[in-house]
Amino acid sequence: MKLYSYLKYGLIIFSIFSLCCSCSFLDKKNDKESGKGIGEPNNTILEAGILKTGEINTMKIDTIGDIDWYAIPVSGQGYLTVSTKKVPENLNLQVRFAEKQAWEKEKHKWYTDWNYMPHTISVEKSDTLYFAIIDNHNDEASDEEIEFKVDFIEEFDEYEPNDQPDEAVEVASGELMRTAFFPKSDVDWFKIDVDTSGYLMIRAKSVPEPISVIVRYATRKSEFDKVEYIKDWQTLPAGIQVTEPGTYYFSLIDNHQDAMSQEKAEWKVDFIEEMDPTEPNNSFKEAYAVTTNDTVQMAIFPKGDVDIFKLTPEKSAAIRISADAPGDIKLQFRLHVIEDFEEKRLTEWLYLPQHIEVEGGKEYYFEIIDNHHDAYSEKPFELKIAELDPSQVEKEEE
Repeated sequence: MKLYSYLKYGLIIFSIFSLCCSCSFLDKKNDKESGKGIGEPNNTILEAGILKTGEINTMKIDTIGDIDWYAIPVSGQGYLTVSTKKVPENLNLQVRFAEKQAWEKEKHKWYTDWNYMPHTISVEKSDTLYFAIIDNHNDEASDEEIEFKVDFIEEFDEYEPNDQPDEAVEVASGELMRTAFFPKSDVDWFKIDVDTSGYLMIRAKSVPEPISVIVRYATRKSEFDKVEYIKDWQTLPAGIQVTEPGTYYFSLIDNHQDAMSQEKAEWKVDFIEEMDPTEPNNSFKEAYAVTTNDTVQMAIFPKGDVDIFKLTPEKSAAIRISADAPGDIKLQFRLHVIEDFEEKRLTEWLYLPQHIEVEGGKEYYFEIIDNHHDAYSEKPFELKIAELDPSQVEKEEE
């Protein structure tokens, strides 16, 4: 009789326990299907919980080394942002996106690095995207629930996708462009056709905070070749000299690629025909020949321009070199000679006007720049090379 009672009570307890487990399982299943509380197991991409855009979800990093996988369907081109709140103080969450490889031994293939949240990526088409969340060093855990959500923003930059040279958008000189720098690390490629020698100059009319735009120009020998950069990154306004017709590429980014904005920047690229008759003279080989008592038109354009001239005086003399450059340009001058086929510097950088002593029949080269390479003029100005008489030399030295 006692044995029967024990069995009866034991059966009741087992039934209650089984019912609780069933309810717990059903709750987790329902939570997982609803997307509001994606429960374990979701430690692999194959177990990723399906989310809905804009819906608040909860999760836990409840064991050291825990990784939680999620999936979210997106309707088309745009941007996906993963954000969190109510994160325990000991956790620093990171997110990383991957492709699902159902037929491979390794079931996921990463295509981003680990990034702190909130984090945004570009989406180019309708797809199901997969991502994992971890504690940054996999050395902390917490039983507290963490709230997170995924937001999908439809594409608002009409020129996307253009983050590769092959996708460069063709623009025309003077055309006002309105583009966004979104998300972080966004790169926008453009190209422009040029028919003759001159300059390309990019200026911004307005740029949303906290974006600071920089540009880099490039060329391409053919559609099968990689782009070759012409200059380093430049802040706007930024220009280059183009000596040959062709297609020129340029990419625009935020200067540190750590800022983003959904507001659009307004900018344009202008082709400016050559207005400096001494160009091209950016190297000793291309030096523009001048004579004693000569006056020539020159320009410091664009930023960073270096103009090199060659002077071969008929007789020994004192020469004064001067220029009437615009006020924001501070011209500097440096003198060289070529000896045994090698360049030999005779002076350091000196401000103009400046006088020099030269020997008759000897070849001299001099460079002219803006002192900090940060000013330029789109209009030519006069450069004068004048012989001084002895009394003028004395005044110059005073």
